[in-house]
Amino acid sequence: MLRPDSAMNEAIKVSMVSLGCARNLVDSEVLLGHAVAEGLQVTREPRDADVVVVNTCGFIEAAKQESIDTILSLCKLKEEGSLKGVVAVGCLVQRYAEELQKELPEVDALFQISDYSGVPKAIRRIVNGSEARFVPAVDGGRPKDARTDVRRHLTTPKSYAYLRISEGCDHTCTFCAIPSMRGRNRSKPREVLVEEARNLAAAGVQELVIVAEDSTAWGLDLYRHHALHELVAALAEVEGIRWIRLLYAYPHTVRKELTSVMRDNPKVVPYLDIPIQHISGRMLKAMKRGVHSQQVKDILWRLRDEVPGIAVRSTYIVGFPGETEQDFAELLEWTREYRFERLGVFRYSAEEGTPAAELPDPVDPDLAETRRATIMAVQKDILDARNAALVGTRMQVLIDGFGPAGDAIGRTHADAPEIDCVVKVVSGEAQAGAFVTAEITGVDGYDLVGRAV
Repeated sequence: MLRPDSAMNEAIKVSMVSLGCARNLVDSEVLLGHAVAEGLQVTREPRDADVVVVNTCGFIEAAKQESIDTILSLCKLKEEGSLKGVVAVGCLVQRYAEELQKELPEVDALFQISDYSGVPKAIRRIVNGSEARFVPAVDGGRPKDARTDVRRHLTTPKSYAYLRISEGCDHTCTFCAIPSMRGRNRSKPREVLVEEARNLAAAGVQELVIVAEDSTAWGLDLYRHHALHELVAALAEVEGIRWIRLLYAYPHTVRKELTSVMRDNPKVVPYLDIPIQHISGRMLKAMKRGVHSQQVKDILWRLRDEVPGIAVRSTYIVGFPGETEQDFAELLEWTREYRFERLGVFRYSAEEGTPAAELPDPVDPDLAETRRATIMAVQKDILDARNAALVGTRMQVLIDGFGPAGDAIGRTHADAPEIDCVVKVVSGEAQAGAFVTAEITGVDGYDLVGRAV
């Protein structure tokens, strides 16, 4: 694996703006790996680059708009003379390639989801003043080499890196456009993932954050059974890796073999991101989640029983077509009852091409936003109570970096990078990528404050 300071000192400079999820970030790092291998220099700031690549997100309307706004702002920099070119890649391009070609002629190249090995060549053409300012680089092919991610240019702090174990999803949730962009589930072989983990450990990474569209489906296509627990056990054998964290588990495929590994292996942190989306039986059926309300509740309570001390993170969708006050009241009551350690709530976004976009009885967006804010207020009270109970205790904290005031910024086992809370370590010696024992001395909003002991 390559770190940002390992880029070659070449004239052509490229900067990456990566939007959306952690899976997208892995794609960005793969692309930058190709750029470095081709002799390009990676720079963090777009204004310092010759060409900026935007890895877009096309998941929901807000993400699509953010992608468009980012592209347009960078094209403005190009008009001002700060850049020579702008390249767009990723999910939005995969979903709307033809429209983007017509509506964004100022973009120099478009790449649909692929291994991105052709991007460096396109960048050189742009910088060298190719007559065709729009490089015809739309490529809908998908990587066939399972080792695509092995050589990446890491952009995360030294403390952690994402390990993408598969791509695509076999579920048919009515609200989701991901299968149309990423295709069906394709697992990477165990030996390739172990090789990636070893390379990451050699680069100093302490925590592997396992990501996929559906992590619990890993192995079904290759080994014909749910094998995530086998993969996690193999990754835990990699020397140098201290923490392994699991994201994006599908509810009814979390099996006891997996919770046993989470409970018994000290490297696997007691944390699981398990998006349930709703708890109302009507909504789960309309969303085509393949599981009913009591099943979801049983699975979540089982996590508490089988993995003592587990931090459970989930996400909801509110304002789905046909969601009644009774459906919402049921979801709100479940939030109070289960008391998730971490929770995100999204307002439903009608995505063209998805079955849910054709459903009747849409929920007014203002009402959906009120419902979202109501649940988040309840969850904030739950988090406040949990954080208050931690004051005076000592916790293991992995340091990611440093804040503007010089305080070390780290995370506990209950916190995934970028999406959860942090611990601000205000005294004592701490280094990025190191573990410290911190005494929790206070609470700052959603976050904890502590001192190294």
